[in-house]
Amino acid sequence: MNLDIKKYVSRQLIEQAKILRLSAYNQKGDKNQKRNFYYRISSHIDNFIETKSEPRWITIPGLRGVGKTTVLAQIFFDYQEKFNGRILYISLDDVVSRLGGDLFSVLDAYEELIGESFSSLKEDVLLLVDEAHFDPKWQLALKSLYDKSRRVFIISTGSSAIAINRTTDVARRSLVEKMYPLKLTEYIMLTSKSKSVPPSDKIVQALFESDSASQVYSQLKLLEPQVISYWQENDIKIVDRYIRYYSLPSVVSYIDDVAIYKILNSVVDRIIRKDLPTIQSFSSPVLEKIPSLLFLVASSDIRSVAAFTKDLQDINEKTLASVFCALEKAELFLRIYPFSLSAPKKVRKPSKYLFFAPSIRAALIHFTDSRAIDAHHKGKLLEDSVGMYLHCYFVDIIGSFFGYDDTQGGADFIVESRGRRIIIETGWNKQDVGQVVQTMKSVGADYGLIVTNSSVLEIKDNIVIVPFEFFFAQ
Repeated sequence: MNLDIKKYVSRQLIEQAKILRLSAYNQKGDKNQKRNFYYRISSHIDNFIETKSEPRWITIPGLRGVGKTTVLAQIFFDYQEKFNGRILYISLDDVVSRLGGDLFSVLDAYEELIGESFSSLKEDVLLLVDEAHFDPKWQLALKSLYDKSRRVFIISTGSSAIAINRTTDVARRSLVEKMYPLKLTEYIMLTSKSKSVPPSDKIVQALFESDSASQVYSQLKLLEPQVISYWQENDIKIVDRYIRYYSLPSVVSYIDDVAIYKILNSVVDRIIRKDLPTIQSFSSPVLEKIPSLLFLVASSDIRSVAAFTKDLQDINEKTLASVFCALEKAELFLRIYPFSLSAPKKVRKPSKYLFFAPSIRAALIHFTDSRAIDAHHKGKLLEDSVGMYLHCYFVDIIGSFFGYDDTQGGADFIVESRGRRIIIETGWNKQDVGQVVQTMKSVGADYGLIVTNSSVLEIKDNIVIVPFEFFFAQ
């Protein structure tokens, strides 16, 4: 065993509470608010403690900065007594990058330090493995541990690649709980004392599970009193600040935009320097081109890889396509495919790339020009936000697809799910239904939605004008 690893694990057991306190508590010493995601994870742990039922291995993929470490820290402090202090938190970034070790050596060291093998444990252990993707053998190590003992509950976190690249054996043993950027209602919950709860599930059902625009309209009208009540306690004008700054929880306690964007740009830098090499190997000259690529995507409407290749010298189209794929796996980008009734055409046409967290687009734009977030860029930030909401809802519905209309003047999104085809357009002060009508006719849609900052819920030509008050109350 690597002696440095044993010393590290020994020190970690002593100091991990101090380390994790920075993530679980704010500067005043108060516990940070918990996201709904926390309760999903804690319910699995509670079931394990009470009945030793499955799952006993949770994998949490997500974009860097989305709050995975905070959830682990909150779990650490909340479950200290229930696990009788037998909790180990490890960041594999530290183990691999600084010590040249791996998860196997960490687990060996822990066994030696507690004086028990995992196969003969008499008490439950909670293992929190952060940044798992830094160890190429993390799956083998945790599979081996899972098979050795039913008394260990495992939570592993990392980039989205840890879910995409799971082996069949690991997929059978672990449950994936994906963590997404903040929705507006979550941001309000984390930062406000308001106890008002919006009718989120009913709004989602009305928007995406109706049979016609008239049904969408009537269902939303019924929910209007609850929506109004919610926004009487919370200012709807916060949408503008939310999409500019607060889609990632790591900055929710900051007010100054310069500080916020500095943190967000450092998140991007760490994704490029640390996360991408764990997803795919790129040469140093290619990695150096990625910031320029991100600035181009953030500030332009270019969609084809070929067009980006012309702007980025000394990088070929095939390599650039691989970079886009890696950025998608890291969840920096959300890829939106062109809609087509023909699968081959869908592949040949260029995809649209949104930012999974709109505030990262805003940070990149601000980095090059602090005055540049104008009406056009705000429209792109809104499109990012709506795209993230749609992805979160439809990604787990079998047979669902959402893409975009790549024809001139086509709508932002086309959604297919449960036998319905829905057209969605976004925009500030958007009232013109022409783009939605055009796309609805070309693809034979059931109804359309326009998400905008209108103060009035309206219906026009089988299209519902959906004010922010309704859409962002999900």
